[in-house]
Order: sequence, then C-alpha cells, then structure tokens
Amino acid sequence: MKKKIIGILVCMLLIATALPVFGMETDDKVDNTSIEDCSDVISASNDGKNNELDTPPLPRIWWLGVDQKQDSDCRVGLWTFHPIWLAQEFKPTKEKLIGIELHFFPGGSPPPDVELTVSIRDTLNGSDLTATTVSAETIAVGGTWVTFDFPDINVTPGNTYYIVCVGSDGSANNAYCWLFDYDNPYDRGIAWKSEDDGTTWYDLENSYPQYPEIDFCFKTYHSKSKNKPYNMNLLFLRFLEQHPNLFPILRHLLGF
Repeated sequence: MKKKIIGILVCMLLIATALPVFGMETDDKVDNTSIEDCSDVISASNDGKNNELDTPPLPRIWWLGVDQKQDSDCRVGLWTFHPIWLAQEFKPTKEKLIGIELHFFPGGSPPPDVELTVSIRDTLNGSDLTATTVSAETIAVGGTWVTFDFPDINVTPGNTYYIVCVGSDGSANNAYCWLFDYDNPYDRGIAWKSEDDGTTWYDLENSYPQYPEIDFCFKTYHSKSKNKPYNMNLLFLRFLEQHPNLFPILRHLLGF
C-alpha cells in the first residue's frame, strides 16, 4: 500500500511537469528550408534520408500500443493548407483506434495560429468516423511528432482506412508540411493528395519521380481494453517516452 501511495505521488509530479517538457520535444537544428524540384515538396534539411526515430517508441502500457506505423522520413514533406488536403491509407490489426501521431515541420514561415485537422475515414470521400483539431504552434523547425487524441472508434482489422489531414492556413512555400519517406516504406497502404478541399484525390505512388511510392509518417494507437484503468493521456505518455528509465520504476512502485 505504501509503495502505491508513493507511486501515485510520483505520477502526480510527472503529470505536472509533462506539458513543459512536451513542448521541448525537438531541439535539433537543420539548414534553412529549401524548395525541391517539385513545386510543392519542401525539404526539412539537406541531410538526405534519415531512417532513425527522433525519439524512442512509447512504452507498452497495458491498454495502449502502437498498431500501424511508418516512422522513417527522407527529410522532405508536402505542405497542407486549404484547398490542399493530404491522406495516408492504412490497415489496422486491432479493433480499437484511440489516437494517432503525425510528423510535421514548418515549411518557410507559416502564418500564426494555424490549426491542423485530422480525421479517420473508411473512404476518402466519406464522412469522418472521428476527428480532432490541434494547434500547430509547438511544431519545431526540425520536425515534431504531433498527437491527435480523438474520440475512440472501433475499426475492422484488415479493412482500409484513411488518415485525412488539412492545415487551416498557409500558402505555397509557407505552410506546415507532413514528412514522408519513399520506396514504399509502408506496404499496407499508400499516400494521397487532393487539391480541391477533398473533392477529388490522386495517389502519390508515381507523382514525383524523385520520390516514388510515398508514404507519410504516422503512428496509430490502439486500446487493449474498453475501460482504461487510469486516465493517462497521450501527453503524459510522450513524457514517459522522453524518460523511458522512469517506466520500470513506476511499474515497480505501482505493482503492475
């Protein structure tokens, strides 16, 4: 009992410090943003392909885990602002989808107060199964994984779903960009783009000769049970991600 009380106090302390730490997630510096040969492909750096994770994976909490992911990038991305929408196709293997993370960076000088809206659909032109909007203000020059913690939904393993994303504001060369990799790094779906606010879509398999078979950077999170025993949100889990050595200590103190 005493150990559990201590563990709860530690959790309260960590939660209190999670938000400021989360805002300092990325501190790497990159070269000035440059435009590639394709007019709407923006480079985050000149370092070439980079297949290493910015941060270690989330700890495997008992109700939460990564289902689908594509976490490598080539340091370039596509901007999104009205009317340019982007989408990534995926096929879940779990029945509950509770949130996602997408990897963005600011291309050029995006306007202030931009928001990113993400939804999950089972067809590109269908209705949203779930959706949420977050501020882009914490996205760093070197790129930041942005958490979209939307209302949980049930999905059918093996069926095709789409992560649909659009920025609220921006312009050519000055907008938030969704990082991608090429040569088919994710083999359970492809990337898509719309230039008319989601009315018509075309795939990005061969749209850019320099970057064949594009897949955007994403992670989907699933719930392992219907009832979460503790109300830990994804921001707190990202804090644990930054300090993985704390997770075994908490498990010992809380006795799970």
